[in-house]
Amino acid sequence: MKNKRLLSIICAFFLATFVSWLIHTCLTFKPDYPIYALNEGWRVTINGKEYEDVKLSEFYKLLGNDELHRGDQLSFSINLPKDAEAVPFPVLLFRSRYTTLNCYVDEEEIFSFAQDLYEKKAFIGKMYHFISLPMDYRGKEFVMKMVVSEEDAFETLAPLKLGSQPDVESEFINDHLAIIATGMFLLIFGVAFLCITMFFVTSTPDIKGLLVGSLFCANLAAWIMCYYNVLSPFIYTRMETQIEYFTLYLIVPYCYLIMYFVQKIEKKKLYLTAALISSCVTLMQFILHYGFNIHLRMTLPLYHIVSVFGFGILIYFFVRNIIRKDITPSGMIQMSGLVAFAAAEIVHLIVYMMDTMHIPNSYYLGIIAIDSGCLIYVMCQMANYLLFITQSYAQRKEYASLTHLAYADGLTNMPNRARADKIIDDLNKTDADYCIVSVDLNGLKTVNDKFGHPSGDRYIKDFSKVLTTSFEDHGFCARIGGDEFLVIIETASEHEVEGMIGRMNSALNVMNAIYSEYHRSAATGFAFRHECPPGAPAHEVYLLADQRMYDMKRKMHEELGITGRL
Repeated sequence: MKNKRLLSIICAFFLATFVSWLIHTCLTFKPDYPIYALNEGWRVTINGKEYEDVKLSEFYKLLGNDELHRGDQLSFSINLPKDAEAVPFPVLLFRSRYTTLNCYVDEEEIFSFAQDLYEKKAFIGKMYHFISLPMDYRGKEFVMKMVVSEEDAFETLAPLKLGSQPDVESEFINDHLAIIATGMFLLIFGVAFLCITMFFVTSTPDIKGLLVGSLFCANLAAWIMCYYNVLSPFIYTRMETQIEYFTLYLIVPYCYLIMYFVQKIEKKKLYLTAALISSCVTLMQFILHYGFNIHLRMTLPLYHIVSVFGFGILIYFFVRNIIRKDITPSGMIQMSGLVAFAAAEIVHLIVYMMDTMHIPNSYYLGIIAIDSGCLIYVMCQMANYLLFITQSYAQRKEYASLTHLAYADGLTNMPNRARADKIIDDLNKTDADYCIVSVDLNGLKTVNDKFGHPSGDRYIKDFSKVLTTSFEDHGFCARIGGDEFLVIIETASEHEVEGMIGRMNSALNVMNAIYSEYHRSAATGFAFRHECPPGAPAHEVYLLADQRMYDMKRKMHEELGITGRL
């Protein structure tokens, strides 16, 4: 089993590496016409202050220690190359960043973007624009005018690309081919396997982790494609940047949810508290954006803090799994994929921080890191499906009948005494508090004597359904004798247990009102572990609950006038 798990992880890693190498090295592009990068020689005006011979990539030098503010007006102008080769369908490719954009050639407007959004104080994100030029553009002055819509909107701008539109589009696709291919693969895989997983949820409950993993793949697909704006040149949508931040902020909650389903978590309350806090931070960011117009980008530092903390928890569980070896092979594969993605996210965060501090780095380093992390995760997810579904389904089919015979009550199909005894023995291995409820039917002997044993059997089966409905979502239910039942609840307060018993009695009263041939009722007694001396075995807790049940049963029999076994 261990060898299969390791082999699956290794295969996922090498397959992801091979696909990434194939995309970066084998799919080449050669333009039909020259493509010019316009980075140097710009004349820049910031709120009326002029600068000459500016590099777009070094725009931050003009700001010094200051930053851009909402309402700042910027102007960028350059004389388009006179000696540029004549090309069909000339365009400029430019990526705007949280600003409006108006473009002019010799003072004639040729492009306009987001003026209406700025006036409404709506969110203006990042977007690539193909700006069509007149055929006689060479040597003319090109001007871009911007109005900043966000605080600290940008410090650098990427050079504009000048060339024939088919060539510029093809080069853009080639430069971002890894992101496009990975994003599409993640989306197709996530949606396809989400549909497949839905068929196994009822028969294989442990597959919930894979179900969430499929949703996570689709979320990652939307994030990486929107983060690099690979949709905007071809599918015009002003929501692209909002989708980017929306899916980005969901990454950490998804990781917590996946870990919850695949991990053995001992301190669940502590873990769920951390997960809830992270999820509340995400929810708060959405509320601030859509309710108070504090845009998603402004709360990005909160995400960085939450993500680093969340990825730290992920690494802790991964190391613990290696040391303790208390996780299933399927869970370990999923955790390995998450750790690979987390490592890629950390690298990407480092690249992002280097950009903000203007430390030279490769633009493609971030792409390679995120691309590889996503591919490794999705390959691990795929390997996990093949391993988990085949083994889990085969094992369940092989042992279902044997388990049923060994641990199921023949009349009610509930767990029997043997199963209950095993659960009680397992309680001796835990330090957590728990509650045992002893339940005994009232008047079963009277029903058997007056109406016959078939009616008594129906009484038992009807009650087992009521008991299961009342307690199954909260604990373990079993029939341990003719009219004796047992419930074990691992996490509940006294008030909650009383509420469950109340719901059970209410359901019995409803049945009595509808089917009045005999009266249905049950005596109950419950006890918590903390009520017994420290170190007391679980059997003593059960005996205390049983004694309380018999005390109640005696009172109920006296009230109902029932004579029966006590």
